[in-house]
Amino acid sequence: MQELDVPAPGADQDVVRERSPRSSAATSTPAPARTAPVGQAPTAPALQGIRVLDLTWVLAGPYCTKILADHGADVIKVESSGRPDPTRFAPFMHLSRGPHTDPNTNGYFNEVNRNKRSIALDTRTDESVAVLRELIAHSDVLVENFSSTVTRKLGLGYEELSRINPDLVYVSMSGMGHTGPRNGWVSYADTVSASAGLTGLTGWGPDDVVGVIYGHGDIVAGLQAALATVAVLEHRAVTGRGQHVDLSQLEAIAAHMGTSLLGGPAVKPSGNTHPSWSPQGVYRCLGADRWLAISVRDDTEWAALCEVIGRPELATDERTRTAETRRHATHLVDAVLGEWTRTLPADAAAESFQAHGVPAGAVQDGRELVEHDPQLRARSFYVRKEHPVAGAFLHEGVPIRLTRTPGGIREAAPMLGADTDAVLSEVAGFSTERIQRLREAGVLR
Repeated sequence: MQELDVPAPGADQDVVRERSPRSSAATSTPAPARTAPVGQAPTAPALQGIRVLDLTWVLAGPYCTKILADHGADVIKVESSGRPDPTRFAPFMHLSRGPHTDPNTNGYFNEVNRNKRSIALDTRTDESVAVLRELIAHSDVLVENFSSTVTRKLGLGYEELSRINPDLVYVSMSGMGHTGPRNGWVSYADTVSASAGLTGLTGWGPDDVVGVIYGHGDIVAGLQAALATVAVLEHRAVTGRGQHVDLSQLEAIAAHMGTSLLGGPAVKPSGNTHPSWSPQGVYRCLGADRWLAISVRDDTEWAALCEVIGRPELATDERTRTAETRRHATHLVDAVLGEWTRTLPADAAAESFQAHGVPAGAVQDGRELVEHDPQLRARSFYVRKEHPVAGAFLHEGVPIRLTRTPGGIREAAPMLGADTDAVLSEVAGFSTERIQRLREAGVLR
């Protein structure tokens, strides 16, 4: 095994001196700063003019293309009634009270597919793949999150894609990547999180592993894929050439494991506790199922906490004076703290601690986030949009706020195939007659 070459502190100081503006001023002219005049109104979204052909489904891929769409890209989602995105018919998160048979009323789908257009194209026939090729030829980016064998079976491996469109940015988001002994494995977020080690750290102990809910692995992969897309678009702007982004969802999660890898087998699930901070936990508050999360990072914060709960003597008590002693007196610390939190609403307790510099926050569910959280309300995070079938509902906002080129939620998610004619006409130049022939042949459905 090759050892890591870790440079000593300051080993590369010469690089800083070589690149400093003062040392280079005599030999080079610095590039002009690309800043807009003070007070200039925001311009178009950052990715306006970029066309993304979206072959993704479920969450990992759609989350990537959602980010691109939020920042102005023209994202064209390719699906069909014969092979719809499964989340269109998922039996949960529907926004209608009737039977969940309408492909346009699922909240899960509508959240991660806003700002996109939809084309109905059944990719299971040669004729439909030919149509897909023409769309690829007129796109900047192609994103898919199939297992690694799917595009090859369609005759659309990267070599062929680059022949069709040398400028194309091709982003594949398979579970294991396009190489390696497991490249053909089929994966979902829960299996990837388990394989990457995250599930093994989540729970109350080694024999009580809980797992990670709501597709955390998908979201991490989607974020990585969106970043990679922007990076390759930047490279293409300089070189004029596209490239293949071979993203492995397994590696995306493994790269987020952080310091947990350094502890080896000694790192095990530990519930809400922390190996060095104390107290850290979740404490019951006034009301049904109301809780407060607290993290005390040092003895200064512990002293402040003791003042807040009216027990200043515990800051100097030998049993609780340091984090180490507090970890040995967990029952005492938790009892004293829990006795105080049970008398207050979670929000009020959090405000009291925060006013004294102690990290604390109420444990909130989805309804509380959307309807009551004062911070999210003040920043207008949730945005109301009207869907032609599902009606008006709130969407998660864009968490990255750009001052010059802001993104936003322009349109609700598309109905299945709503933009088929417009996309084929505007993007690929299809005539009305050709579109009608394709529809009659069952290609556009």
